[in-house]
Amino acid sequence: MSDVKIGIYGGTFAPVHIGHIRSAFAFLSACNLDKLFIMPNFIPPHKSTIQGDDPQTRLQMLKIAFSELPFYNDKIIVSDFEVRNKETSYTYKTLEHFKFISNDLTLLCGTDNFLTLEKWKNFERVFELAKIAHIVRPNTIDESDDILLAKEIYISKYNAQIVDVPMAPVDISSTELREKIKLGENTSMYIPGNVRMFIDKYNLYR
Repeated sequence: MSDVKIGIYGGTFAPVHIGHIRSAFAFLSACNLDKLFIMPNFIPPHKSTIQGDDPQTRLQMLKIAFSELPFYNDKIIVSDFEVRNKETSYTYKTLEHFKFISNDLTLLCGTDNFLTLEKWKNFERVFELAKIAHIVRPNTIDESDDILLAKEIYISKYNAQIVDVPMAPVDISSTELREKIKLGENTSMYIPGNVRMFIDKYNLYR
């Protein structure tokens, strides 16, 4: 086991888009990570099944999206750990696996996930195993009361370590993009061209 700084970024990524990519690089920079593991869920515990793709397909799209980006070969690793396990993707299990590699783990959370951490399976174990990196809008002093309250609870009640990751917001979601793809609309502002080519080739989200 080492003290290599490892970041964990999980999600459905259905499909991967510019918001995911920007989040990854903001996370890498803000937390000064040595390695960032990005991994799609096999079965996400808090979401319904995505129609129009499968875990292996989402894994392949992630690999395509990050393959031509700076630092991909050195620092960013698209991991098949959760897909390979073929079970519900509980975060605490993923962190326990990576704890064998490093003592210094950080988990990236968007606002929705951050506010629901106490609903996760074995969430106290998550706080024990990793720091929590929370994406925030830059130059914003007045965070919402919900976020401030959640931080206070996590720190005081569970001794959580919280790290803010500044990132300009991306006003698009994977749900909206799946609808655009279904309607045959242009997504070039949000989805890398090589990923959209893959989507069209295999007629995903139609």
